[in-house]
Amino acid sequence: MKKCISCLLFLYSFLLFSQETNESYIKNTDENDKKVIALGEALSASFYEEELSSFFIDNFDIESFAKKALSINEKVNESNALDEFNNTFGKDYFLERFEQFPETIRADIENGASYSIVNFYYHLDEKKYHLLFRLFTEGEGINYHDYQLGYKDDKFVLQDVFVYFTGQYFSETYKDLYSLTIPSDDVEANKNRLKSLLFFRLYRNLIAKKKYKEIFALLNTLEGEFTTKKIYYITKIKIATQINEVFQLEAIDELLKAFPNDIASRLMAVDYYIMLKDYNTTMLLLDDLQATTEDLFIEYIRANVAWEFEDYELAEKAYATTIKEYPDFENAKLNLLYLYDFLEKHEDNIVLLNSMIESEEYLKKDLIDFIDDSENEFINLPKARIYNKWKKQK
Repeated sequence: MKKCISCLLFLYSFLLFSQETNESYIKNTDENDKKVIALGEALSASFYEEELSSFFIDNFDIESFAKKALSINEKVNESNALDEFNNTFGKDYFLERFEQFPETIRADIENGASYSIVNFYYHLDEKKYHLLFRLFTEGEGINYHDYQLGYKDDKFVLQDVFVYFTGQYFSETYKDLYSLTIPSDDVEANKNRLKSLLFFRLYRNLIAKKKYKEIFALLNTLEGEFTTKKIYYITKIKIATQINEVFQLEAIDELLKAFPNDIASRLMAVDYYIMLKDYNTTMLLLDDLQATTEDLFIEYIRANVAWEFEDYELAEKAYATTIKEYPDFENAKLNLLYLYDFLEKHEDNIVLLNSMIESEEYLKKDLIDFIDDSENEFINLPKARIYNKWKKQK
């Protein structure tokens, strides 16, 4: 589960923050490893509780976060950083969104998403531990949340979250938004910042009304420093995805050109090259993502892509790997059933069905009912002699 930071150093080289020496650093020890794992398990469990707990907020070091988010303003006195942060964002939309983060994760889980610990590691340059979580849904795909941990009052706390989808820490996103509120000596710059702030005020209402083309048009009218930030490009991609594939391709292309070596760009590029029908580049990107995260769940994504590009041998192998590593993940088994059906590999399907029954997760009758239901669109298996013979066996 634990890994060396050397394989991730390239990812964080552009994310290192200047921290004050009064921060409490922690050593990399077996005892601390256990504490980090315990924190990760408690955090994971908090998202799955019947009633969403306040664990995330209760264990988040908001003071440290505020210092990082406000570090753009050199005139901010450290002792007043938290007060200024609260005064600036306390009742603002951005802080509200921050506090809604665990609620958003919980909503995703209730809609079928999985949110799981991938691993933890110790960052040698930061002298801090990190917890890596994977968020996955069939519709939205894969994303990762890398929790940076601090040590305060003799316990590990959540200090910041690096979101792969945006390619930056929460604090960096807040810093970009906070910078819009800082007056400039340049009249034109102030005008552009005000226009960007007004956009975010309009954004929530337009999203609720699903007026995606109107939002996209407004984004294209923005000018100035904000339009050079990753959050600007990511917002365009999110909106473009709701319009059509052409808009999505163009929006991702803009991100790739602006931030060619960024982790967010590499994550977005997977969809980009799938849409461009570039199989080899897509697979190289998945290799890169798997090397970065050391997450074997990437094999499930690889299997789906391989099937789409008619590389059936790799698809079968990758589904089998996923089933072995994640025996409770139902979709990999179902997809392999469908793949075997498509390829008319009925003997392999019978072997898979028997293994599903032996795992005691499925009843034979339920599997038969599922396969025989025409709405589930099995093409060849229901008519196969070996399957109908298997159905009659007790």
